[in-house]
Order: sequence, then structure tokens, then C-alpha cells
Amino acid sequence: MSSIITAVVAATAPLIGLRLLSGYRWRWVAGLVLLGVSISVGFGLGILGLEDLWVVPLGVGMGESLLITLLWILFGAVARTAGPICIPGPPWLTAVLMGAGIGEVPAAAILSAGAKTPAGAARLALAAAGGGMVGRVGDPAMLVLTQDNPSTLLFMAPLGLLLAWLVRPSIEDLFTPTTTSKVKVGLVMSVAIVAALPGMTAVGLVVGILGLGLIAQERRGHIDLAGSVWQLCAVGLALLAIVGGAPELAAQGLEVSFELLGWLAPPLVVAASALLTAFTDSTAMALIAQAITDRSMALSAESIVTPLATGVAVGGLAPLIAAGAFRAGIKLWGLQVVVAVLWSALWALI
Repeated sequence: MSSIITAVVAATAPLIGLRLLSGYRWRWVAGLVLLGVSISVGFGLGILGLEDLWVVPLGVGMGESLLITLLWILFGAVARTAGPICIPGPPWLTAVLMGAGIGEVPAAAILSAGAKTPAGAARLALAAAGGGMVGRVGDPAMLVLTQDNPSTLLFMAPLGLLLAWLVRPSIEDLFTPTTTSKVKVGLVMSVAIVAALPGMTAVGLVVGILGLGLIAQERRGHIDLAGSVWQLCAVGLALLAIVGGAPELAAQGLEVSFELLGWLAPPLVVAASALLTAFTDSTAMALIAQAITDRSMALSAESIVTPLATGVAVGGLAPLIAAGAFRAGIKLWGLQVVVAVLWSALWALI
């Protein structure tokens, strides 16, 4: 095996290990160990040098993407601490708005706490995941990949609503809180709107962190540091995969695929990226997908960003895991992936 292939495999394989560890209670400790071992292996194989520990975050040319990703991770942790949001309307709409406003994982965790059954928790989590495709702060793929391609939002939002409707939870699935803070609801919706404006995502996240932080302080809650550490481990492993050269090889393969397959390429990209995200992590895959986009010189951003963002957004299993409803929701998740692939095929034909 050539040294190039060895480097790519060694740099990307830990992401699969991250998924295997995701169901354990002390996963954040295991994630830190996995990251440390992966960095050590990178040193041993010459993938990394000592100076790369402080050069890589900016040297990969993704400074802005990394910044908003870190803000998004902190925002999600604070939002989860701030507690439930009671939004008038059917449960599936509540899940959609929460997914779009505070992120699919915090929304899934909060909603599942009020679910009556595992099946109900799964439907709520997947509806929140659909809502995550409606706004910039709902999903890491939306956060990172639509940064320079806001037109992708116009394609993703209807698909997200459709996916949420397909798994729509009923009123019997959710115990709704009797009281809620109108200030919190208004703040979350304002953050979602501001973050969707070009160049305002970081500002919206900072405002949301400060505002929800004050609300969480009043509730005397504790920030979910374990979940944040886990996501930071995913970011670190994504950077390792980028340094290892996986995005360059993937970009070359995509250029050939689009040239040979024509309209069939986008749905295949959606399917492949969804499966890769399911076997790894959505936060990590969003950053890797952005790196692939930056290196696909022969393809227009519009042609590659939309299918990549769709696949990463629909393929993430984190909402089901956060809701503790993986087994109850895996079939519905598969249905969402199939619908997303068909939707992408229609998009490619149009």
C-alpha cells in the first residue's frame, strides 16, 4: 500500500471509531482518548508535525467555518441547558421550529424528555432533524456548507419540512410543558432569523449564547460540557482527515463522477454522503464536505454543495442518539434518506 493511501486511511478511520463509541455514557472520555491516539499515530506516520498543532486550524483555510462551528457547539449546549420551549401548534411543527431555532441535537434531547414512548421520541427527534434543514443553525451541514451558498437554503428548507411531515409525531407522543418563557421563544426565533442573513451567522450565535445563558442561569442549569467535548473531538478528527488528504481524493472522484454520470451524480452523492455521515459524525462530515467543495475546482459550487449538504444533513444519527431512540427510529431515518435521494434526483433533472 502506498504511503499516500496509508496516510488517508490512518487519518480518516478514527471517524468511524467515533461513531462506534457514540452510544456509551462516557463517550466524551473515549472521544478524547481516540483523538489523542489518532494524533499520536499521525505523528508516527508523518501526517502531522509538531508545529501543525497550532498551524492546522488556520492552515487548512477554514478559519471562518471553524469559528462558527465552535460557536454553534456552544450555542447548542447552552440551548439544551435552557430547557423546553412551548410553541403553540402540533408537535411536529414544534419539533421543526425547535430544530431550526436551537439545532437538531439539543431539540431532540429536550423533546425526547417529554416523549411518552421510544417511538414517539424517535418521531420527535427526526422531525427536529427535518427542522434542522430549514435554518442555518439547525444542522452543521447547513451552518458550514451554506455559508457561501445561501441559495442552497431554498432547496433544503422544503425538503426539511417534507421529511418532518413524513415522520410527524402526534399530540399523543409528547407531554408539553404548561408554561414557557415568551422571551426565550422570541430569542430563539430571532437567532434563527439573524443567523440566516449573509454574514450575520456568528453575530446571531453570540447573541443566542449570551441570551440563553442568562435564561439558563435563572434555571440554575448546568451546561452540557460532555456533549460539547464530544463535538470538539469530532472537529479535531475532521481536521486530521483533512490534513491526511481525504478531501483531495474525494474531490477528484466527484469531478469524474459528475462528468460521467450527469444527472445521476447528485442523488448518488446524497446517498454516499448520508451513509458516510451515519458511519462517522455530522459535525465532522460537514467540515470535510466543505473541504471537498473547496478542492473541487472543476465543479461549480452550486452543483456540489447542495447534494453534499443534503446527504450530511439527512444522514446524521445524532438526533436519534440524543433522544435515546436509535432502534425505534432507524427505519424512519432510512425512509428520510430515501426521500432525500429522490428529491435530489428531481433537483438534478430540473
